[in-house]
Amino acid sequence: MGTDSISGENPDGAQSGVNRRGLVKSITQGAVAGTLLAGMAATALAETPAGGKKAAAAHGIPAHEAIRNLLASYSFLLDAAEYAKWGALFGEDGTLELNGAVWARGAEGIAKKMSDLMATQPKPITGITGDHMYRHIFTNVHIDVDEAAGTALAESYFFVLHVDKGAPPVIRGGGRYHDKFARVDGVWRFTAKRMDFDWSDA
Repeated sequence: MGTDSISGENPDGAQSGVNRRGLVKSITQGAVAGTLLAGMAATALAETPAGGKKAAAAHGIPAHEAIRNLLASYSFLLDAAEYAKWGALFGEDGTLELNGAVWARGAEGIAKKMSDLMATQPKPITGITGDHMYRHIFTNVHIDVDEAAGTALAESYFFVLHVDKGAPPVIRGGGRYHDKFARVDGVWRFTAKRMDFDWSDA
């Protein structure tokens, strides 16, 4: 970037270090102009919250980001076979539902049922890596937060990848997650997670 784009003066004549006109000109002429300008616009929107109120945050993290982290932790901990920590992502009365029916309830109950189920596998899952692995992958996430109520809803697509060493990875099934959350003492937890399989080889 040339000197025109990094030099400039404030109204009082002092060097500001940034020539905004030159900066805008340089990025709009580049191939990445659309991406850069979209990012600048998104930053401006984030810095000006709707209604003049900042989004409520747990430990400084905005609600949407905290919920995305919770969703990611669901997959990471499940695939790592850390079932007690995975179950703790649910509230004490939280439910895990499969195609509309409650499969397990409560943090401890959900963890135990999954642990018992996976123990029946011919080749147990021992961690995030190894000879036998699962990957629960989700995408296209839409989150709707009610800040006043401290609740949220989310929908996403998911698929389950099965990896058995020596064989090609296989997608065992996929569908949609429908999630409900509540914030208690500043921490978001699942109150209900429903898995609707659109296809499965089980």
